[in-house]
Amino acid sequence: MMNVALATALSLAAGGLAWLTDPFQVYDNGTYGPPLQVEHLFYDQWPTGLSVASNGAIYANFPTAVNQTNTQYTVGVVTSYTTEAAFPSVEYNQPPGGFLNPSNPAFGSADPDHLISVQSVVVDALDRVWALDTGRPLYNGAQVLATVPGGPKLVGFYQNGTRFANYVLPITTAYPDTYLNDVRFDLRPSTLPSGQGVAYITDSSDEGRSGIIVIDLGTGNSWRHIDSQPYTRGDQGFISTYDGQVFQPIRQGNPNPGTYSHLTTGSDGIALSADGAYLYFSPLSSRRLYRVPTSYLLVQPSGANPNAANAAIAATQYLGEMGGSHADGMETDASGVIYIGAPEQDGITMYHPDLGMWMPFVRDPRIQWPDTLSVATNNRLYFTSNQYWLQPSLNNGTEYRVRPWGIFSVPISAGKVILT
Repeated sequence: MMNVALATALSLAAGGLAWLTDPFQVYDNGTYGPPLQVEHLFYDQWPTGLSVASNGAIYANFPTAVNQTNTQYTVGVVTSYTTEAAFPSVEYNQPPGGFLNPSNPAFGSADPDHLISVQSVVVDALDRVWALDTGRPLYNGAQVLATVPGGPKLVGFYQNGTRFANYVLPITTAYPDTYLNDVRFDLRPSTLPSGQGVAYITDSSDEGRSGIIVIDLGTGNSWRHIDSQPYTRGDQGFISTYDGQVFQPIRQGNPNPGTYSHLTTGSDGIALSADGAYLYFSPLSSRRLYRVPTSYLLVQPSGANPNAANAAIAATQYLGEMGGSHADGMETDASGVIYIGAPEQDGITMYHPDLGMWMPFVRDPRIQWPDTLSVATNNRLYFTSNQYWLQPSLNNGTEYRVRPWGIFSVPISAGKVILT
């Protein structure tokens, strides 16, 4: 005769004998939210940034590694499901004198008229393509310093490849250890007296002099804010976790090779509020989110405005920790929702500024470090997945990344922010 307790358990358990096999009914199945759509696969060069134009064209960028034979161009346009082509041309992506400074290869090229190593590519609200050039390629696994002026710059192209803007940053704005990481645009004429709008750029320098750079698109003048402050710098001893494994990089090219280190990258992810009133940012090597009113950033520190720098620092607001993961890419949709990449959770979270609330958006084991996010006019969020933490420069020269890298998209409820 069947044991009474066992018979009762079988009759009450949903799924019958399955309950005895796996009694745990609450567990993480690794996925959440809308299904991923694969938009593109990268089999050749390693991507960081992407952006989508209103006509569906997808632009991507590839930071330059000088001694890697597959570095062909640093900005490209997707031409098929698995191929890309140089943008605006192969020639513009190949400095005639090389990617390094010929007089000192510890520095990048000083060529102001060619792209050296682009970290971010952004299509603005007027469908123009902007390339953010760090001037700091990788050489033998180490990040060389930038030659300033010449290397760090923001370059604008029409989609036909014609260059219409070239903002070469001076030494007062971009230091040799500055790393231009990401950029957002407010093209409304009312932002600055010049009437052409403004660009906000994160300097994510690993060396600690991180901050926010502002460029007046009408005059080309540029200045820094929240410079070398705790808000824009990473957390000391920051330790992150990917796919359940604690990550402590062994940096290739360090003076003490083989020594465990930690991520030290400063202000990285950046997003404008839908009305342009706030700039949101976070250091990569922290889980802290901040915002600052753009009205303070638009005031250039100078003799005429001696308190501008301190006023912007004082106005910076701490919004809390980002739901269990640090962030790389950020982006805002027209409804005001801010999407924030969550590399430690293989996903993307949402921040609702009006509520001050975090919500899950999408998770999938295939999301292996969402690097850059782009909201398109077709109400879809696009993002790269590039296995950032597995690159050789963070693993003592060993390549752990596995091709292909990809671009995914997911549906969202609103389209691209238009500030014109």
